[in-house]
Amino acid sequence: MNTAKNIVLIVDDEPIILRLATAAVADAGFRATVAENGVAGFECFVMLQEEICLVLADVVMPAMNGVQMAQRILAINPAAKILLMSGYSDPVLQTQGTIEGLPFLRKPFLAEDLINKIRFVLGIGAGA
Repeated sequence: MNTAKNIVLIVDDEPIILRLATAAVADAGFRATVAENGVAGFECFVMLQEEICLVLADVVMPAMNGVQMAQRILAINPAAKILLMSGYSDPVLQTQGTIEGLPFLRKPFLAEDLINKIRFVLGIGAGA
């Protein structure tokens, strides 16, 4: 892993998800920074994009949802790695908009599943 770019930006409006995901990414050797909604997540990405290796974002959030935030991030950095997550059903998710090709993780998830998905998105092996 490139140590200069090892921050996972976790964007979710549920404090328990922020805590669990932060602990999981820290245990896997990443640094974590968190934001409680899409607006704060986008602002954080703009400030730290040179250090962020991946954005983990909930789809359904107040202020700006995860899809809207991902669209704004990709507009300024098309190479950004984004992993969306949600516990909502598919009909609800369809109302939030979509970005074809973005990886997705269904909540609830195990820490191991989260880390495996992050490693997959980043293109690093499970043993990395």
